[in-house]
Amino acid sequence: MGTYTRREFLGYSLAAAAGMVLLPSAGYGSLSTTSEGVLDVPKKGYPLIEAAGSHREIGEQIGAAMKERITSHLELSPEYSTCLEFLQDGGRKKVESLMEHAQELFPHYIEELKGMAESLEVPFISLFAFNCKSEISILKETAGCSTIALSDSERMILAHNEDGNDLCVGRMFLAKVTPPSGVTFLSFVYPGLVPGVGPSFNKYGVIQTTNYIEPRKVADGVPRYFIGRSILEAKSLEEAVELATITPRAFPWHYNLASLTEKRILSVETVAHPVHKHSVLEVEGLYVHTNHLIHPGMTLEDEDKTKPQLYDVPYTSSTTRMNVLSRAIEKQGPPSNLEDIMKLLALHEGRPFSPCRHPEGDVHGATLGTAIFQIPGKGMTLYHGNPCRGFKIHYDLPGGDGLQNHRHPRSNE
Repeated sequence: MGTYTRREFLGYSLAAAAGMVLLPSAGYGSLSTTSEGVLDVPKKGYPLIEAAGSHREIGEQIGAAMKERITSHLELSPEYSTCLEFLQDGGRKKVESLMEHAQELFPHYIEELKGMAESLEVPFISLFAFNCKSEISILKETAGCSTIALSDSERMILAHNEDGNDLCVGRMFLAKVTPPSGVTFLSFVYPGLVPGVGPSFNKYGVIQTTNYIEPRKVADGVPRYFIGRSILEAKSLEEAVELATITPRAFPWHYNLASLTEKRILSVETVAHPVHKHSVLEVEGLYVHTNHLIHPGMTLEDEDKTKPQLYDVPYTSSTTRMNVLSRAIEKQGPPSNLEDIMKLLALHEGRPFSPCRHPEGDVHGATLGTAIFQIPGKGMTLYHGNPCRGFKIHYDLPGGDGLQNHRHPRSNE
């Protein structure tokens, strides 16, 4: 396992961002632009539900509690329509192959999804395909996420902007789940997806946030969302890394894995094609990640071996956000506290691909929430919606004594 120091981060991130993209002009329209079907974040914040029992029962409970949110999202979602078209246009065998891999390693999570499908009254194969939407269709200008972390001998801060399609705004929710393993976890959940895609943490203090990585080709293996779901029940950082790097996998992903009890943050980059490969770096000092690979060695030489060829496709949204953050850090100096980090994550420079994302015109990416984990302290603070809105709720570590939450008033509405 390598370490990732402040000086190394600045070198890698600036090198990764250099020359990839020019910042978009401000001519993309107003920050208030929204598309049909987009909801506001609820005035009291995203709802929190609880589920427990067998995996089938957990899926049934989540589906029943959030049925209106999820089904309305599926009705409006172009991604869901793409998945249904893929099934009808000869893609069913590919989906069934992905399902076989998921069934082999994680049959209990297949049961969880079956329970959800039953409550939602949608065909299981359709909901499973939606949980493979990344594998089915590598969408143009995906939303992505931005992560900033600080880790030293005295403190640990992990802050993550969770970005997604603007149709998810107002339809996200939090779920406190106690599965048969007894590892209670809290997850920021996307409508129609298994928990583990959005920021999450469990009773053992294991934390997961993720960054989408766009591949050059999808491999044959386990869909990434089921791997993310498995990490929510990890009892240690070591176990979380073992699950994050499991093979065979169908899709790359970057995991921000941390532990409130071990006081460590790890950056885990994984790729699936043309070979399975991963890199694990321990964060020491400052670290920033968006949605393209930046670890040393995560490259593939082309046939004539004259230049490095990345495993992934660094797309405009990701490189723009890395440029904005890197330039701000270079100009202002590295952040020294949470307030400094939040100022970076609330930046609108480079819009519509800024760190704090608002949908504009044909660009539908939006920051759905910002999760903060820090030591000293416990639990997760979640900004509901864009961090620039200032509305946050703190959630204590889930465990046998129940989940506590503390509201903070909105500002800058």
